[in-house]
Amino acid sequence: LLLTSAAHLALTLPSAMLSVPTIKDLVLLGGGHSHIEVLRSWGMKPLPGVRLTLISRDMHTPYSGMLPGYVSGFYTHDECHVDLCRLTTFAKARLIHAEANGIDIK
Repeated sequence: LLLTSAAHLALTLPSAMLSVPTIKDLVLLGGGHSHIEVLRSWGMKPLPGVRLTLISRDMHTPYSGMLPGYVSGFYTHDECHVDLCRLTTFAKARLIHAEANGIDIK
């Protein structure tokens, strides 16, 4: 996985998660709807031996179903955006604040 040079690790796994050896890595690119659901589900029932990482250039992602309400003034910015840092913390996943610019499959 190739990242921009400005990439940095925002969060690391808690020490309790380090006691189980990592067998597989699951990497999510971007904080879209499906990845938000994966993180939410993962937080409730993680798979032992699998390390989950989210790579996202944005730290807050809009929930598109609420955007019309935001435009009309019914919702605030915070009410219709998901805080990816908070969500990855809940899921005990790693968050890398960066933009992926390619995938190296070798």
